Amino acid sequence: MILLILFLLPAIQAHKNTSLCGGFQANFNFKSVIGSWQVVAIIPEKLFPDKDITCFNVDFSETDEAGLRWLVNKTEAPSKLNLSSIKGPIIRQRYHSEHPFDVWSRLVDGTTGCFHQVLALDPEKSDIFKAVTHDATMQLHLMKSEDGSGKFLVQMLWGKMIAAVIYRRNQGITEDQLKPVFELMAKLRGPQRLPKICHVKLNNLHILHKQ
Repeated sequence: MILLILFLLPAIQAHKNTSLCGGFQANFNFKSVIGSWQVVAIIPEKLFPDKDITCFNVDFSETDEAGLRWLVNKTEAPSKLNLSSIKGPIIRQRYHSEHPFDVWSRLVDGTTGCFHQVLALDPEKSDIFKAVTHDATMQLHLMKSEDGSGKFLVQMLWGKMIAAVIYRRNQGITEDQLKPVFELMAKLRGPQRLPKICHVKLNNLHILHKQ
């Protein structure tokens, strides 16, 4: 059994430019994304193991470079990060478990919904040297369900294990409800493996974060 902690669409007509995130422009706005979401499924990459997916909760919140500076200055090594190079809105993802885990990512100019990871840190730790820093990219897409059952939040990733993480405000999803998300991923990124739906509630935390 695997719990995925990662550093994830109205049917949008995404188009390309020369920026990160494949040049795709997402259907995204901070107001609609902020709050608590439940992981309901993933779209795995070829290397993802054939194991069950554990359901868990992630909170999304918005901050800025001042908020991140405050966090870093609380730690024992504020000089580790070059904060002067971090500009613009920042989104924080808190992955809930017995020991919460935060990922902080900055918005990339020119590509809607595209974020570059800045910092990942256990908020109970005070040493910034224990933080995880990756040159990871994600893009957040909002998508309405075809059956009117609520929005999806799709977190598109560019790693070795997972192509996308699919969230809803509440747990529960069917294969038929996932079909529009799968079709959009195939349109943007080419052929995809079938989605894996989470079936088991979180009991213990394991981190799978391979880029």
